[in-house]
Amino acid sequence: MLGKEGKIKPEDAETIIGAGVKVEGSFSAFGNVIIKGQLLGSLETKSNLELREGGRIEADIVAKNASVGGEVKGNFDVEEKIELASSAKVSGDLTCRVLAIEEGAVLNGRCSVGGGTPSAVPEEREEEREEREEE
Repeated sequence: MLGKEGKIKPEDAETIIGAGVKVEGSFSAFGNVIIKGQLLGSLETKSNLELREGGRIEADIVAKNASVGGEVKGNFDVEEKIELASSAKVSGDLTCRVLAIEEGAVLNGRCSVGGGTPSAVPEEREEEREEREEE
């Protein structure tokens, strides 16, 4: 789960995209991801995502939990909780079990919160697992 105030400690992150970094394409991770820079394409992590203030994502996002302090243009499919900080600006649809929005956050899109079956992080495809095991 995300730490106090939705922050991931840098030592607990598998991947950190720094403030001056721009990543384009499909991004996939198993561990926690912190983004301070830019990501364009798609993002999937089996763990937690933290988009820090000043960071920007133009991608559809799949994660276990997400904490947003920057700008997102894309849809979220989150298994558990999405936290939008007061500095967050999101344009896209959100699907999650729990949604927390601080005063000042901007959200333009539809929300599907709670409900029957929560959306889940897709299982690793058989082909991807076989390729990873061969490495």
